[in-house]
Amino acid sequence: MLSTLDLINHYLGYLNVNAKLKGRIYTVLAFVGDTYILYLAFSYFKNHAYLRSALLGAAFIGILYFAIVNFYYYFTNKHMKFDVSPYIAKVLGEREEAEAEQNMAEANVQFVPSNGIYNQKDVLPATVELDNETKATLNEMAQALQANQLVQADYKGLSEAQQQALLEQGQSKIYANGDGIPLPYYRLEQEPDGLAVYGGLNEMSAKRLGVVKEVGLQPIEAALEKYDLYIATALLQGGPAHVKGRSGLTEIQDPYDLKVELAYKKKS
Repeated sequence: MLSTLDLINHYLGYLNVNAKLKGRIYTVLAFVGDTYILYLAFSYFKNHAYLRSALLGAAFIGILYFAIVNFYYYFTNKHMKFDVSPYIAKVLGEREEAEAEQNMAEANVQFVPSNGIYNQKDVLPATVELDNETKATLNEMAQALQANQLVQADYKGLSEAQQQALLEQGQSKIYANGDGIPLPYYRLEQEPDGLAVYGGLNEMSAKRLGVVKEVGLQPIEAALEKYDLYIATALLQGGPAHVKGRSGLTEIQDPYDLKVELAYKKKS
């Protein structure tokens, strides 16, 4: 019986079904398997193997509890009154999130930005103004990066359960591209209407992406009077994302935005 359930679980992994349907199938399998465990517990009890019977009985009660929780979650719009799964998910989610952050930190040590390395204390976030034309350009840029396989759309390697745990903790959404898509090439240009950001796959294909309006909390005009400015990072943010749905994860599509950081040096 258990071998049959394991075989069914194995083949379900090959099927491309949504999370809710898969959850319903696993819930039914849990009830079927739990019934078999109850049968084994009674069999051991009849044969005076009381310790094994007690252990199997405890396993039956534990599996039955979580199967009922899953039944409420996947088959109804209600939540079980004494549901401890959010607390378990929170603990596991925090642990897995810490491991993911550590892996990201280790990866960042090996990453060298295309525009050089700046001390973080000399870098400020910039506010970039976009119009309809530059918004369309950002969308084209995202498609070009995807076509060249320069986009990681794996939700930072997080499983559906990990994403659900983060959303339960209050995070509004989780983007497929994580913290954003680094542009392979970017630069600043002083133009009549302001300090423009250009970017693209390379210098030859670079397009105007927006105009810097603020650096930190200062208007760009005031910042240019005191500092020399250099572009440190340029990321495309937005695109496909997961949010918390009524049952499981729901995918949305956000418009792409441009996140820019500028390094500054006081004018001599």
